[in-house]
Parts: sequence; C-alpha cells; structure tokens
Amino acid sequence: PANRTIEFHVTSVDVIHSFWAYQLGVKADANPGYDNIAYVTTKRPLNFSVHCAELCGVFHGYMFDTGHIVAQSQFASWIAQERQQHAAGAKFLTPYAKKYFPAPGRRGG
Repeated sequence: PANRTIEFHVTSVDVIHSFWAYQLGVKADANPGYDNIAYVTTKRPLNFSVHCAELCGVFHGYMFDTGHIVAQSQFASWIAQERQQHAAGAKFLTPYAKKYFPAPGRRGG
C-alpha cells in the first residue's frame, strides 16, 4: 500500500537468495530458516522491479518479477484474494526463526 512503512519478511526454503527491489532502495538476503526483515516507506503508486541478487543456482536468471505500490483499498482487496487462493498450501510453509543457528546435522560435509 502507498504512503506506509512496509515490512518485507525475506526468507528461503532452499538456498541463499537476495531480495532486491532497487527502485525502493531495499536489498535483503534470504537465508533458509531465518526471517530477515527489511523496511521501506512507500510514497506513491509505483511499479518496481524485484530481482534475486545472489547467484543461487540454475534458475537464478529467471528470478525476477514486478511489484506494485497501490492505494490501500486496492491492496486490501488483493491480499484477501491471495490469502483465500493460497490457504491450502500456506500450512506447508516453514515458520520464521528469530535467529540463525543451523543444526549441525543440516550442515554439508
């Protein structure tokens, strides 16, 4: 939504990625099992680019999208639709962690 401070909760379920929305001036690493929070204050409606800025694997070049800053009413309508559409799969997402200390068994080697 426009004219608000927004929290981006950035995480990963596989490898390290990096959320980069350069028109908003935000870049945050996405580490598996860790909730990295980035803040930005939106000013007006805007379309902006989102890219993965961490070489993360074979499909790295396909990790981009367009974000949209919109009016609050338009955002409320969109988020309600997204929650309904993804409710069945949302229960399988990993929870956020407050700190990043991987278990020794999860380390490579």
